[in-house]
Amino acid sequence: MKTGSLFAELKRRKVYRVAVAYALMGWALAQGIAQVFPVFEVPNCILRLIMVLIPLGFPIALVLAWLFELTPEGLKRTVDIPPDKVPDIVRQLEAHARQQFVRGYLCALIYAGLGDKTKAIDYLKRGYLNHDNIDVTGVRVDPMLDALRSDHRFETLADEASNIHDHVGPC
Repeated sequence: MKTGSLFAELKRRKVYRVAVAYALMGWALAQGIAQVFPVFEVPNCILRLIMVLIPLGFPIALVLAWLFELTPEGLKRTVDIPPDKVPDIVRQLEAHARQQFVRGYLCALIYAGLGDKTKAIDYLKRGYLNHDNIDVTGVRVDPMLDALRSDHRFETLADEASNIHDHVGPC
C-alpha cells in the first residue's frame, strides 16, 4: 500500500479524529484524576494504574476506529472499498437507477461524497425539475452537501427551489 493511499484511507475511516479525541480525553481524564483522587485519599497505585491504562488504550481505540464506524443506526463495520472499484460501483448504481426509480437527491449525495460537484448538482437539478419532493430546508442544511455550497449553481438551485416552495406552500 502506498503511503499516500494509507493516509487517505486513515482520513476516510476517521482514524485521525479518533486519535485526536482520544488524546484530548485521555489528557483531560489524567488531569481530573490527578486533582480529585488525592482529595478522596484514593491509593496511589490506583492512580498509577489508570495513568498506565490510558496510553495502552490508544492503539486499541485506533484499531477499533479502523474497523468500525459510528452511524445513526449504531456501530457498523467499515466497508473496504478500494478506490479503483468506486467507478464500477457508481456505474452499477446508475444502471440500477435507470431500471428503478431512485431519487435524484440520493444520487446527488453519492456524487457529493465522491467529490464530483457537477454530477451532484445535475442530479439535484433533475430531482427538482422532476418534482421529486426535495426538502428545500434539508438541502440547505444537509452536511453531506457542504462541498457543494461554494458552487454558485448550487446556490442558484437552492434559491429557485425555495422560491417555488414559498409560493406553493407545503402539501
